[in-house]
Amino acid sequence: MNTSRRNFLFSGGAFALAAGCRSTALFGSPDLVFGVVSDIHITTPKSCALFESSLRYFKRRGVDAVMAPGDLTDWGLRSSLVLLKRSWDKVFAGTGVVPLFTTGNHDYDGWWYGDMTMEMHANGYSEDEALSKLGLDGQWREIMGEDFAAVRLRSVKGYDFISGEWHGYDGLGKWMDANGGKLSKTKPFFYFQHVPIRGTTGDSFGWADGGKIKPVLSKFPNCVAFTGHAHRPFIDERSIWQGEFTVVATPSLSYAGIPGGYENGSSKRNGEARETMPMVPYRRDVRGGQGYLVNVWPDKIAIERIDLEEEASDAPEWVIPLVGGGKPYSGELREKEIPVPRFPSGATCELRTVNTEDRSGRWAIAMECVFPTAEIASGHRVYDYEIRAVPKDGSKPLVKRFISPAYARMAKYEPEYQRFWFNVAELPQDREYVIEVRARNCFGRSSLPIVSESWRGKPGLGKANRA
Repeated sequence: MNTSRRNFLFSGGAFALAAGCRSTALFGSPDLVFGVVSDIHITTPKSCALFESSLRYFKRRGVDAVMAPGDLTDWGLRSSLVLLKRSWDKVFAGTGVVPLFTTGNHDYDGWWYGDMTMEMHANGYSEDEALSKLGLDGQWREIMGEDFAAVRLRSVKGYDFISGEWHGYDGLGKWMDANGGKLSKTKPFFYFQHVPIRGTTGDSFGWADGGKIKPVLSKFPNCVAFTGHAHRPFIDERSIWQGEFTVVATPSLSYAGIPGGYENGSSKRNGEARETMPMVPYRRDVRGGQGYLVNVWPDKIAIERIDLEEEASDAPEWVIPLVGGGKPYSGELREKEIPVPRFPSGATCELRTVNTEDRSGRWAIAMECVFPTAEIASGHRVYDYEIRAVPKDGSKPLVKRFISPAYARMAKYEPEYQRFWFNVAELPQDREYVIEVRARNCFGRSSLPIVSESWRGKPGLGKANRA
């Protein structure tokens, strides 16, 4: 079998996975199959559609369980949890498929999150039915039909699943001290909580879980943990981490998030209205319902990355050797292995000015930079673009970054050309400069730049600003 940049070869188990080849064709039928979706954010009956269709997809794939690491609801209301359970029963009632659900911050606090409170009231719902007010323990038992505890153990086909609830995962250390010795040491077990585990995946820095969980799970090399909360699409290869144990960050089923620091995006739920460049629609219009299908063998797991709106994938499986295997998903190795983008031969960056408005509705003049979408090895995606206005006199360049409008969707939705807007008020005045464009992968490694023609703005911007 020929190897390529999209193939995987592991020293830990000396097995390979070719592009487009399902892991089951290599390893035989798995012991266990389960789906994973996170951040479902149920509100009204209409919001259940993608969740229900995802469950039907998982049913067709023959899952034994479905895991959801938190934010099952958006407003944290009893009616939302009822809708979630109703959707589950429509698809899986009487099948024996096990729901593996845990809570997130929205399930406790979503009803008082400002813009969500206004949306909730506009739809005729009230915080009087907030789960945290009614008592989530009792509501969970009544609606979901199972006991509720800060840390819970559930088993499916001989494999253990441990969940940490939103206000309970910090009790995992004591729970593992009491129960960890009973867990298998010869095959994987699974842990899931809502927030990222600090110091692991690319979304796990900052506050995350306060650093409490990593030291606990580091004692268990056969642990595979799943987290949610960050709403990052799975094109970010930092969503998988192998160190003392394994962590997988789960994308959102409801809406894709965008990291901060981009001209056309924002880490805030509903975006920001500051820059000139049109923003990638953040809350409702960014498509990106994604999840995983996990195939489990005693010594390895294979994770299929699925666009659940498309019911398809153009990303390679992650095949993870366990219990004495290698660590092909360590951050250091992945940073070296993930290919660097490049622009097509002869690519150029074209410049023109555009009379427009910024996102606050103020008149603005933009410098539009148009260039071909960069290329990268099959199965990978360009993560972002870095645009620099570089003065020829050697003074400090102006550096901006943006994400493709197809950031959260399959590669077929990438436009042929990318467009970036500078507000001309920020560009060098009465100095000659060029625009340099670099395409980057998720680790920040960049292509060689394409460079525009020279440009020179005339003095007088101050006069225009006083008008």
